Amino acid sequence: MLDVGKNYRISPPVSGFGGSPQGSPGQYIEIALGYLKRQFKVVLFTIVATTSCMIGYLLVAPANYKATATVGIDSAKFSLFQPVGEVSIDSSAAVESQLEFVRSERIALQVIKNLHLADQVPPQSGGGLWGALFGRREPPTEFEYTRELLAAIEKHLTVKRLGIAWVFEISYEATDPNRAAEMANAVADAYIADQLEAKYQATRQASAWLEGRIKEVREQNLAAQNAVVEYKAKNNIIDAGGRLVSDQQLGELNTQLATARGQASDAKAKLDRVNAVVQSTSAGGSSEFVTDVVLNDTIGKLRSQLVDLTNKESDWSTKFGANNVAVVNLRTQISQVRSAILDELHRVAESSKSDYDLALKKEKNLEDQVAQAIARTEALNRAQVTLRQLQDTATASKDLYDNLNKRYMESVEQQSNPVSEARILTRAVRPLDRDYKSTFKILAVIFASGMSIGLGIAAVREFADGVFRTVSQVERRLRLNCITLVPRWDPSEAHYRPPDGRALAKARTIEQTESPAWAVPYAPLSSYAEAMRSIKLAIDLSGIVKASRVIGLTSSLPREGKSTIAASLALTMGRAGARVILLDFDLRNPALTRMLAPNAPAGLLEVLSGKVTLADAAWRDESETLLFLPAVIKSRFVQSNEIMAAQATKMLLDRLREEYEYVIVDLPPLAPVVDTRATTHLIDSYLFIIEWGETKTDVVEHALSRAPGISERVLGAVLNKVDMKQIDKYDVKNGSYYTNKHYAQYGYTQ
Repeated sequence: MLDVGKNYRISPPVSGFGGSPQGSPGQYIEIALGYLKRQFKVVLFTIVATTSCMIGYLLVAPANYKATATVGIDSAKFSLFQPVGEVSIDSSAAVESQLEFVRSERIALQVIKNLHLADQVPPQSGGGLWGALFGRREPPTEFEYTRELLAAIEKHLTVKRLGIAWVFEISYEATDPNRAAEMANAVADAYIADQLEAKYQATRQASAWLEGRIKEVREQNLAAQNAVVEYKAKNNIIDAGGRLVSDQQLGELNTQLATARGQASDAKAKLDRVNAVVQSTSAGGSSEFVTDVVLNDTIGKLRSQLVDLTNKESDWSTKFGANNVAVVNLRTQISQVRSAILDELHRVAESSKSDYDLALKKEKNLEDQVAQAIARTEALNRAQVTLRQLQDTATASKDLYDNLNKRYMESVEQQSNPVSEARILTRAVRPLDRDYKSTFKILAVIFASGMSIGLGIAAVREFADGVFRTVSQVERRLRLNCITLVPRWDPSEAHYRPPDGRALAKARTIEQTESPAWAVPYAPLSSYAEAMRSIKLAIDLSGIVKASRVIGLTSSLPREGKSTIAASLALTMGRAGARVILLDFDLRNPALTRMLAPNAPAGLLEVLSGKVTLADAAWRDESETLLFLPAVIKSRFVQSNEIMAAQATKMLLDRLREEYEYVIVDLPPLAPVVDTRATTHLIDSYLFIIEWGETKTDVVEHALSRAPGISERVLGAVLNKVDMKQIDKYDVKNGSYYTNKHYAQYGYTQ
């Protein structure tokens, strides 16, 4: 019976499948017994396996003796000979790496060689217990015997670090105490010798490599230097104290051009002045104007003569009269001087014009030379880019050559002084006491360890599950009514095949695939279809208390099957004769649209914006019993929740609430996006979909606790994708309720 209107508060966590909540001791015992019942085989197998192994070992293992040598590492002691760039042993990781060197096969082979362990191969080793069991009688080869010795050394050798100190112990176990001490010391000596040999070989190889590399770099350096010289010669690049000769020539030409322009300007001014004087004199200008211009000595003398004659003519005119013969002669002389001045002015004008033309020609010649120099400079500047690259290459090659020479000298010095950071602090001595523990103590420890390991493995298997498995889990943890279990649909076991090509028979017809949703019309007696009818019945009964026309389906995480259940539920209601419309409100990931109408050109967004009517955007199924409004998304929305909360969306839902008996809305999951939280003013009731065996309990609890407006209106939860063949292992009490062979009498199929 539905519990409508309950207070949906998240309950505290409960351990176990189908157990009781935490409370009385009896309830704890029930939880523990259920836990042991489910995990008994794991615990028992672990105890038996560990105990059997230890008993077998005790039966065949003799008493052992352990000898220990101590080795210390001092990286600062030989810092004088530390090569440049070599990493010294100055960290815990470096010390741990030295332990691995000691355990390496290289050291073990050196020990075998130093102690001559493989010199005499036993005639019949038998291969130990394995050889005794399988009849090995032929003598081993030298290689096989060496591998056996390596395995024995690795088995009995123990290397461990003492705390955080740069000191580690080398311990060896053997049935002979003298052999134990000998092997421990041999391993320590082999490690020290290997360190010295490794440094010597590394230095020698580095020297050889550096020698070849130096020769190669020397050739590269010479080639780079020659390339610079050849490029300079090819492009006529001459360096004069850090400055190109072309730049100096251009500067000198610019100076000469400026001087020539000044001279031309002066000549032009002089020519203009002479021409002005000539024009003024030729036009009958005053003698004073003429005499003001001093152009050369001749004109100066004529001007003085003209002044004297003019003054004399003025005086004589006053004394003797203007018509006196002497005065007239003076006037004639004045006229002749003026003519002489005019002739001289014409000559000066011609000379000035010649000087001006010469200055212009010189200026033009210098301008041409400057232009040519600029062109040459630009070409040289472009060549300078390549030249600088060649010079940089030559410089880098020279620096590399010098550095390699320096490193080569250092490597030669190191090769003559190989040192090791490790030294033996304490050599192993013959042990006096056997390394042997009480058999009963070992058995007790192994039994306890086996039980602990078994319980630990069982606990990990039990509590790591952390998912919803039973109806009681859902109702306890979430305080929600679990409406039904929806079985997992296996297309390979489907008892129907949707007709091919029917999706293309009509315009805007929902596409039919092998999705579980089509089990409703084509396999109506299946357990999947029966689960959909259970959900519809729960919705109808809830309508007695509260009108639930708009039903929203959501989940905590994506891919839990809410879209498939939404389509299945809508088909169930439509085939029952109800007026139903299915809406895809998952604007971030419209999976329902991809399943039913992947080629839809318009949908929810176009209807909300008024670009398309509902009738033109909706799609129908083949039987015309279901109307589907897709969500056509051409790009991802960032503020899709604003569309959910928009007034146009509310008006659309209000309109559909009046026109249809059921409005099924496929909503986004709660965890990734906030869109579903913005629909509380649109949706009458919610169905919460949970994937069986996959969805974590804490995820669902957190999702519902963060959305109180939704959890208060949840009609119930649906466990989806349930493996009906495994359900009885988790819900023992009610296992036969879900699967019963007599259900077939009612046409019930899986």
